[in-house]
Amino acid sequence: MRRLLTLVFLMCLTLPAGMVLTSCSRNPQGAYCNGEGFGLKLTDVASIDLEPRTTGISLAFGQTQQLATPTAYTCKGAKASVTNFTYGTSNNQLLDISPQGNLCAGTWNRRTGGGIPDYTICNYPTPAPTTNGLPYGSVTVTATAESVASNTVTVWVHAQVTSVSLVLEQQGTTTPISGCLSQTQTAQLDSQAYYSLNGTQTQLCGPNSKTVPACSQAIGNLTYASQNPTIATIDEYGVITAQQPGTTYITASVAGSGSSAGEFSTCPPASINITLNGQTTGTVTQGVTQNLVTTVYDTKGTKLTGLSLDYQSTNPLNISAGAGGSVTANYAGQADIYAVCQPTTCNTAPIDVIGLNQTGTPITSNKVTITTPGIASTFLWLASPQSQYFVPVELLTGTLGSTVKLPYYPNSMVMDRDGNNLYFGSTHELMIYSTTTNAITKEDPSVQGVVLAVSPDNQQVLISDPVRKLFYLYRVSGGKSTTFAGVGNSAYWTPDAKTLYAVGTDYSTNNAGTPTLFVYNVNTGWTTYPLNQTTPSQSLAITVPSVGAFLSGYPTLAHAWCPNLTPSPGYPQGQAYPQAAQVNVETDQLAATNDGQHILGVGLNGGSTPTLSDINIHLSSSLVTGACPAAETGITIATPFKQAPLPFQASAITGVDPSPATNLSFITYDAIQGAASGASLPYYQPNANGSLGTIGSVALAGGATAPLAGVFSLDNTLFFVSTSGDNAVHYINTSTLQDTKQITPGLVDANGNIIPATLLAVKPRPTT
Repeated sequence: MRRLLTLVFLMCLTLPAGMVLTSCSRNPQGAYCNGEGFGLKLTDVASIDLEPRTTGISLAFGQTQQLATPTAYTCKGAKASVTNFTYGTSNNQLLDISPQGNLCAGTWNRRTGGGIPDYTICNYPTPAPTTNGLPYGSVTVTATAESVASNTVTVWVHAQVTSVSLVLEQQGTTTPISGCLSQTQTAQLDSQAYYSLNGTQTQLCGPNSKTVPACSQAIGNLTYASQNPTIATIDEYGVITAQQPGTTYITASVAGSGSSAGEFSTCPPASINITLNGQTTGTVTQGVTQNLVTTVYDTKGTKLTGLSLDYQSTNPLNISAGAGGSVTANYAGQADIYAVCQPTTCNTAPIDVIGLNQTGTPITSNKVTITTPGIASTFLWLASPQSQYFVPVELLTGTLGSTVKLPYYPNSMVMDRDGNNLYFGSTHELMIYSTTTNAITKEDPSVQGVVLAVSPDNQQVLISDPVRKLFYLYRVSGGKSTTFAGVGNSAYWTPDAKTLYAVGTDYSTNNAGTPTLFVYNVNTGWTTYPLNQTTPSQSLAITVPSVGAFLSGYPTLAHAWCPNLTPSPGYPQGQAYPQAAQVNVETDQLAATNDGQHILGVGLNGGSTPTLSDINIHLSSSLVTGACPAAETGITIATPFKQAPLPFQASAITGVDPSPATNLSFITYDAIQGAASGASLPYYQPNANGSLGTIGSVALAGGATAPLAGVFSLDNTLFFVSTSGDNAVHYINTSTLQDTKQITPGLVDANGNIIPATLLAVKPRPTT
């Protein structure tokens, strides 16, 4: 053993110089960033990111905020592990920072005593040396670890901001922008900020000022938010992008406080043009759908896209207009189609700034006249408040159907737009009859009264209860209803089912017995408008397109949507449907012609000789801002309007019935006592040139003493009129203006006496 140890020792002494015995290990140079075996290692901190580096931080005097935890990176971009960061501030008398990175806009308490921990009370800077007495200043903060410093983050320290006023600037400039911004255009948001100085609001900062700095220099970046992102969107740098037409509130926040800074408007449509195959007239075959082409330009001439428009048809049962301008012909007939940009789905605005930059108001298009060829066979339904029975007439064969007995005597009968249901009102209950199954499908005693109107979407029914002096707005699905104080004489929905007009008497606590216009809007609910009339309104007519309503009585009035930005006596700010026009003529019944240019009224003026009034109107395609009532409502009346006596005697005017396709209108009435047989059916056709139109009459066959009520077939080929004296229904050909056929419904009263039908409704059936 001793000899072996000696041999090993001698071998070590005789190894060549420079020879080194090594084991099998990695190259140590690979653990360093430079690969040379020295300097930063791959696991060392090479850089530190402190956020928010681009926007900085804004703090009011005395406010605190915890810095975001810094992120350390190695030289290879991987996250590095750091046990502790050290924070620094460029001015610890203006902005102090605790060892844990908690910022104080002022100075932290240290060694306060009394058991109060350090870094728990943030004291205002008194004074802040770098501000030179100004209520603002800025400093930078950093984070350090392993001798590596982060980027700097700017912190603005300032007096508490009490309010902010929005300023819109062209991007890249300080040039302010007024008015609206066209769709997809962008602008830079800036602000004027204020603070309280000795109880007085004093400007702290703002753009384009010689006395105060820009807010980006004094208080840093403000954070903006759009209340309605469908109108405008805002990025983190305050760049706003216009989206859909309308106005939205913009809020601004800084240093933990926020306020409403102002409003922003995306320019509304100035014109809406619709065509079918490039024309404003066209033919659509029954059962076929065609699409309108809609072109919209805003008030600055920019083409708009993506608008949510309502398409309205003057004859929706025959020819309907759907979303996107699809036109479907269900039955033969004719209709005019309009497109309407209508709040709140298009050009919306908060209620207290309606009208700003012409937003919050409806804008209508031109009309496209659609014709569907053919003749639509019709079911005619006949009833009377004096009879417990009603009867259908199948016009394809010309025969009467089976008489149907109702549970109670009806006081009203209204058919829904699709012709599927008849709604009968009574003093006991609402009765719903299906025209498809020919059966009563529902009786609801919770809603009693007169059925005034069914919404075009078939979802709601307006019922007036004169006993309880209530309106019931009855939801067909589910049978629930809401109530509103009042009694109605007449009501109409707009074709889009968004607005309901009703005239009658208010019975709320403060206005009991006042003649009133009631307006229900799906977005704003019920509103009421007292009517200054010596003769109360009994009927109303909706303009075509539906931007307002004319009300019968004396004087004849018009109310329309209008942004009332300037209060006036009787018309408070924000009133949506104020009086738009007044015509000093008495009318009992009103109708709007299909072309949208005439309101026809007939009144007895306290006597028995009726007077016709042809009121020419012009409907503006858009509304402008200003005070209401005024021309801002978009309704202009041509003066002088035309008047003429009608060649018959009457005890009451029961209706003015306009054709759904032409300007032909028939007039119905009750006979005076002792009237002889041989009555005729009066009609009127207005002229387009502004002169008085054609007054005429259709001779009624048989022993008719008066035409009581009437209704057009949906294809406009026939007018069905019920008459007293002979208790018949006469078929009037609208082309030849001749009485071509008569039927006797045979309705009877409680004593078995034959009575005339005064409640009429038509339902078309396809001929294919």
